[in-house]
Amino acid sequence: MHLSRFGLVALGAAAVDAFRDTSPFFLASTSEVLTNSAYIKTGTSLLNDLSSSLSACPSDYYVVVNQPGVHSSDFSARKSAPRLGAKMLGKDKSIRSKMSVNEVTGLLDIAEIKSILSEKCKAQTTAIDGSSGEYPTSLESGPRILGIEFPMLSLGSDRAHQLSDNDGLLADIIERIPSHSTYTLLYATSPREFPETDSVVYESNEGSYQDSVHMELKRDYSSHVSSRPESGRRQSLFDDYQYFTPGIFMGFLASFICIVILYIGISALSSLQIPYAAFERDTSAAVKKQQ
Repeated sequence: MHLSRFGLVALGAAAVDAFRDTSPFFLASTSEVLTNSAYIKTGTSLLNDLSSSLSACPSDYYVVVNQPGVHSSDFSARKSAPRLGAKMLGKDKSIRSKMSVNEVTGLLDIAEIKSILSEKCKAQTTAIDGSSGEYPTSLESGPRILGIEFPMLSLGSDRAHQLSDNDGLLADIIERIPSHSTYTLLYATSPREFPETDSVVYESNEGSYQDSVHMELKRDYSSHVSSRPESGRRQSLFDDYQYFTPGIFMGFLASFICIVILYIGISALSSLQIPYAAFERDTSAAVKKQQ
């Protein structure tokens, strides 16, 4: 089923912008992990599914990636994240389990995922700052959490190049994992910002690279104008209340169409003209027979 594949995060330009406050999630593992791909899920539902799967401690290493400021459309081209795409498309033969969610609504609590792995699997955490490009040349033995924090993608023309560089850094870190060890990659994202609307913007707090990522919900209220009337000006009720809503308009339109159909039906029935003789019995045939 194509929905479970990495390439289906973009179903077309029209569908891409339908969910501007969502972002994708990817999981790839060299272990057998019980996963179910979906097109859309809430962050809470996804966390519950991951908690059940990860509580069994399927791998030696857990690469937990946080990439803020992206959208499903950023992964529509394979060259945007070719190494991650190879794992999700089955080109990496070492991957035995994979999962993708095209649109995740709400925040996926990455700190809770790390907490589950630390508590259930006794995994130690190694924090990696993706913005610096520096990471350990050798990794300590598992179970271990490799927490990678990438910076938010820019809104400029270098957006795709930045995402590709992050994909290359992630691939280099995964290559440092010992060949005889298993790993599970959890690639979490948060939505990008759209300055032309009051869309949701997620930003990480200071010092979150060492522990967990706490996301804040911020909205731009600069476009909202005060509804208070100016002094000395008398406003109409229609300035403060809306009486003719689109719903009422559609109701009137539907009622008008029904009335027209009813009128045409009644007119057609009333125009039928049947002579009274049509209801009388024809006795002429019986009379001829008797004669």
